[in-house]
Amino acid sequence: MIKAPINAWDCHAHVFGPWNQYPLPPAPPYVPEEGPLVDYLKLHAHLGVSHGVLVQPACYGEDHSAILGALDHTHGNYRGIALISPEIAEETLTMMHAKGIRGARFNVLPHLPGSLDPAYIAAVVGRIKPYGWHVLVHGQPAGVLKVLPDIVKTGVTIVIDHMARVRAADGIDYPAFRELESYVQCPEVWIKLAGADRISDHPEYEDALIVARRLLSLAPERALWGTDWPHPNISYPRPDELKLLAWLNAVCADEALFHRVLVDNPQRLYS
Repeated sequence: MIKAPINAWDCHAHVFGPWNQYPLPPAPPYVPEEGPLVDYLKLHAHLGVSHGVLVQPACYGEDHSAILGALDHTHGNYRGIALISPEIAEETLTMMHAKGIRGARFNVLPHLPGSLDPAYIAAVVGRIKPYGWHVLVHGQPAGVLKVLPDIVKTGVTIVIDHMARVRAADGIDYPAFRELESYVQCPEVWIKLAGADRISDHPEYEDALIVARRLLSLAPERALWGTDWPHPNISYPRPDELKLLAWLNAVCADEALFHRVLVDNPQRLYS
């Protein structure tokens, strides 16, 4: 069984509930199954992972109670990514930073609430940049490539989520992927090798290997990995996180690169 190296990071997960403590707001964009912190920490003990990054899910909107509560209970070993609007109070940003929030996510997927408006994006970036936070861009190629030019101009660090949700079956030789490659080569742009199960049509995600290997080759010092636990908005059966870790091991050419993606790179970004 493949185990993560010491001090490994899982750079993408969510917490949902417990509902009696952190209920969803009225009319959320989707209703996930409960996925409390205690279950996430059990998974990490199983994988040998000691650090994580919790991403605010769209179903909670700007109510960050669940993620901030989780950060309070993980003794500084975990970080968070928020969903904020330009109108957020400064004291709220300061509090979030103190608790471990280190980025803001933009959802540019049609089924999730978000904005492609350059002025809105610039306003959010203007609020987070003084804190040294990065931007996490979540979408498919059309949406990601539409917003990246404006975000790159701001000089903020950018993380592209889930390999830009490309279709692994399309390979890597087409115009949108070549444009994505050009951004991944920028020194301020990072790539998250997560969501293999979301882009692949195969049970072992073998068609996603060529995609991940190509992106990793362009930015080995700016690549991250995540489980995407507890895998909201997917068809069942739910992915096996050990299989996802083994897939990353297959993506990497050697143990040194495996260690870089799981330990060195996230430690640098989230320190």
